[in-house]
Amino acid sequence: MQARKLIDEFAEVGIRLTAENGQVVFEGPREVLTPARIEELRRHKAELLAALAAPDPDAFEERAAIIEFDAGLPRQEAETLAAQEQGHADAGSLHGATVERWATEIERLAKLPAVSPDGAEALKRARAFIGEGWARQAARLGWGEAELFGVCPVASWRRLDRKGAAFGGAVQAVTAEAVTYVGGQRRYRAQVNNEGCAVPIWELEGDPGEA
Repeated sequence: MQARKLIDEFAEVGIRLTAENGQVVFEGPREVLTPARIEELRRHKAELLAALAAPDPDAFEERAAIIEFDAGLPRQEAETLAAQEQGHADAGSLHGATVERWATEIERLAKLPAVSPDGAEALKRARAFIGEGWARQAARLGWGEAELFGVCPVASWRRLDRKGAAFGGAVQAVTAEAVTYVGGQRRYRAQVNNEGCAVPIWELEGDPGEA
């Protein structure tokens, strides 16, 4: 998704993008906001607004931990405050919106006219992970989208290098530490993170029908 890439690129030069009253607002040094960057903001405004309005589970987890430690609040209260900072009533509401966004992205890819066999299998497993309720449980336990649905960004749709835990097969259980599949195999969260180089499958560039 071009919007998420732009948000990260602007952050690297010290510009924080936010959405306010239907506009993309930036905070940071004006000297780095070149005419070319302004044009990028204008060209991708609609996509940026959608991305900026979406829940950010990674930022939520980080903010909740900071509030819990700095304010000495119980974890549940810290999570409620962190969720409210993103415009949600509580953590449950934020997790629900997060899973809804994941489902929307996966369904969008699944409806494309031409998806490679490897891509189709990845999307099938991702849809099952969401539809059977495992994604919501994983979100509640702090799993991020790249940990669940991540692929190597240099992979092609024809031969995906699947990293995410949602692609491992039929799921038996999800904990904060691992996803256990039917048959007893596990995909540990620490293992997923240590492998690195993962982006959500919906951010993979190229033609899904790539042969």
